[in-house]
Amino acid sequence: MERLDSVQHTQQATGLEEQKTPVVEQEVTAIAPAASNGNVKTKVPLSRSRLLPIVVVGVILGAGAIASGIYAYRQWQYAQRFPQTDNAYVTADIYPVTSRISGIVSQIAVNENQVVTPGTLLVKLDPQDYQVSLAQAKASLELAKQQAALAQKKIRNVPVPVAVPQLSALDNNTQARQNLLQAQATQQRDINEQQYKTALATVAQKQAEVKKAELQLSYTNINALVPGKIGNKNVQVGQRVEPGQTLFTVVQPNPWIIGNFPENQLEKIQPGQKADIKIAAFPSRNFAGKVDSIALMPQNNDTNNSALTNNVRRIPVKITFEPTSIKGYESRITPGMSAVVTVIPN
Repeated sequence: MERLDSVQHTQQATGLEEQKTPVVEQEVTAIAPAASNGNVKTKVPLSRSRLLPIVVVGVILGAGAIASGIYAYRQWQYAQRFPQTDNAYVTADIYPVTSRISGIVSQIAVNENQVVTPGTLLVKLDPQDYQVSLAQAKASLELAKQQAALAQKKIRNVPVPVAVPQLSALDNNTQARQNLLQAQATQQRDINEQQYKTALATVAQKQAEVKKAELQLSYTNINALVPGKIGNKNVQVGQRVEPGQTLFTVVQPNPWIIGNFPENQLEKIQPGQKADIKIAAFPSRNFAGKVDSIALMPQNNDTNNSALTNNVRRIPVKITFEPTSIKGYESRITPGMSAVVTVIPN
């Protein structure tokens, strides 16, 4: 019995050892690679190859962050010293070409973007109706002049009675008749003089009508009043135009820049200061200018809302080009182009 029990204990111990053996073998297998020279050569370089890109990327990102911080700091320093805005655009005086009369367009003498000078014919309207009106006005004037001449002639033809001295009582009737004739002649003369004055007034009125008809006829030729470049063409041959209708716009030369600066930069901006201008349409060219004036009102007139929200407003600043700076670009710089403006303090 004791021997049997010892055999059973031996078998149980053997079973337990067999159960533990896989774990030990697994641990040995897991540890063995670390102890094996062959495995060290394959596993250790693999972990380093994975770690190296991470280190390199981290170094690059760190260097980029440092460089970005340095650049941002320098930009901040630059902005503190030199007021700058990218909320700027080119503008100029724009003259609308309108018709003063109604009529049918018979000719368009200019093209889009054509440079014109004062007096250049732009549009011609059909003049026939206004030629007829002028002829009628001249005929009415001629008739009025004839009536005035006739009224003047009547004044000269009124007889003036000769006064006869009273000789006796028998001549009382003659004297009374003479007085009557004299009174009638004086009255007729006054009437004729009044008619002559009226005729002269009619002549003056007809002369004014002739001048008006001549002006109306001249308005059939629509000419440029200012120099500049034609834009916004809005008329075609055969179209009927009405008084006040805009047909073109003439963009005058000598453009300038409107830069909307934050109000907290205005302390460093004064009229007369130089400015550096970059126009998006010409990125390789720097233009020179100077501060002309600062607007009295902000870009948005809602000042009460600004006071409540404490927002930084933008104030328009007019900046003119130096004439030598835009030489060769006068016809290429047009209103609406965006720009970046930097003011250079004195």
